[in-house]
Amino acid sequence: MSEEKKIKKRRELLSLCLDCLIEKGLTAVTTKELCSAVQLQNGGIYYYFTSKDEIVLACAEEAINRIEQAALDVVFEDLNDIRHMMEHLGSMADKMSPTMRFLVSVCVSQEYGEKVKPTLVRLAAQYSYYTRRIARLLGCSESEVEPFVHLSILAINNYMIFAERALFDPQIEAAKNGLLALARRKQDRADRQD
Repeated sequence: MSEEKKIKKRRELLSLCLDCLIEKGLTAVTTKELCSAVQLQNGGIYYYFTSKDEIVLACAEEAINRIEQAALDVVFEDLNDIRHMMEHLGSMADKMSPTMRFLVSVCVSQEYGEKVKPTLVRLAAQYSYYTRRIARLLGCSESEVEPFVHLSILAINNYMIFAERALFDPQIEAAKNGLLALARRKQDRADRQD
């Protein structure tokens, strides 16, 4: 198999492995179950991955990618309607909650916690990109929008982990009100220019 085909197949397997880990749980899933989930003979998964550790860490990164992409799709699709965006983020959080819980199980495990930190650091580095992009779309400074971006991320993460609206609603309401104020200010400036 060519290296290009192997990389493509590995990506496909990774998605299926992540689904299996989400369904069965990090500590409960066996390599045999992972092989079955990806329709390979026992041990066949090791043609694409060197170890179960590599599979789990790659799945943690894939979980981050799924969550991040789902959230970004909502934000950049709905930013012109902030109220709808915040409601849509809540629905996205409901859907992505099992994926986040898997990711948390990796992060808090003794076996994988330290190994996954570089991936989490890379994710946190993206926050400034989101802040810049949202600030540009709202016509405000990064420092004005940054607290609301971080508060939204915190609220969504808490909700995905704990599935508790009492934790989510006050935080997301505060972020929504702040973003709405920035959006109104942008609209007021546009109205004055007309």
